[in-house]
Amino acid sequence: MQLVKVRVNEFYGENHLPLEFPDGWEISEVWSKSKDTPHMVDDEIRNALDNTIGSENIVEQARGKRGRIVITCDDLSRPTPVHRVLPFIVEQLHEAGVSDNQISILGSFGCHHPMNIDAFARKVGEEAVARFDCVNHNPYDNFENLGRTNRGTPVLVNKEFASADLRICISGVKKHHWAGAGGGGKAVLPGLSSIETIIYNHHMIEGHRPLNRRIWWIKDNPERQDMQEVARMAGLNISVNCVYDEERKLIGLSAGDVDAAWLRAVKECYDAHSCKPPREADIVILNSYPQADQDVDWWGANESLREGGTVVAIHHFPIGKSILHYHDERLGAPWKRMQGYPNRRWPVEKAGRIIFYTNRLSMRHMLEYSGKVEWETVWPRVLERLTRDHGAKADVAIYHTPKLQFNPKKYPLCA
Repeated sequence: MQLVKVRVNEFYGENHLPLEFPDGWEISEVWSKSKDTPHMVDDEIRNALDNTIGSENIVEQARGKRGRIVITCDDLSRPTPVHRVLPFIVEQLHEAGVSDNQISILGSFGCHHPMNIDAFARKVGEEAVARFDCVNHNPYDNFENLGRTNRGTPVLVNKEFASADLRICISGVKKHHWAGAGGGGKAVLPGLSSIETIIYNHHMIEGHRPLNRRIWWIKDNPERQDMQEVARMAGLNISVNCVYDEERKLIGLSAGDVDAAWLRAVKECYDAHSCKPPREADIVILNSYPQADQDVDWWGANESLREGGTVVAIHHFPIGKSILHYHDERLGAPWKRMQGYPNRRWPVEKAGRIIFYTNRLSMRHMLEYSGKVEWETVWPRVLERLTRDHGAKADVAIYHTPKLQFNPKKYPLCA
């Protein structure tokens, strides 16, 4: 038997899951270009923070500040290695004369569920949780009204952030289906905005999101432009944008102006996460790492699977797929439940069979997919089904991180 290991359980062990395959099968492992990129060392992180893009650095902006300093972070639904960057931001604040009791960490994740202290520790590190007050943004209360954007979006932003003496946002950059890419102003909208502001932004074009939306669409993307404008209106001082590899290790860092620094990180990330999809595979395996909280990205199967082939989605994550309660309950979730979950998905139209290999069966998760989708918790049973369908010879494509990866020939960067 052949053995392939896939990485699972981001933030909860970062271990590898062994998958066995018959010796006669041809295995193609799909990796991003970043696979062998060196990880940033401490001095490289310091240098990136010292040499900001389009703005003064943290030391220069923080010197003489006697009030509150707010540093934001995303939640466990994003792979961003905040714990790797935060100590060096604090180091610069100390150099400027800022004390620990001036600093707080504000969770910037819009209408996602709040984080508890354990989740904050996994994101920012145990030492940061012990030293700094870690709090969640509330999308329903405590806002500063900053007016409206040029597109008419009401700008209601977290008051603790808007009224701080210095505002620093730590974000991760990856592909995003509506905003083009993560990071930059997205930390403020939706990250630190009211539910009304978020919904307006997400439905600004005739009551819905742009129909031509796609990953890596930056220039002239109305949602993204709105996000960047709100961040500027809220007075974001330093945007810290992380580029990471397929193990969530930091490989690039751009800090400074919310437009200039972010765009540099976007270009670096675009190259780092690109990959070359194989074609006409009998079996396509899609791992959900490093963003299992947000389910599975099926694009690799749509690109690589032959007609009638089999897709296996690996979803191993101890806390399961997220329930975006605040957002979903405002946008149709009660109706779906009362109607018995109509329009359940068959996410790869040309697939003859779709199997979820998961560590936990969840009816909530199952109800999102067609009743024809199969669910298994033990790999030998998955392999038994695969060998029964495909015999002694099969071509297998394994996407290690399809949540990050993309085909650059299909999705050019429009920045």
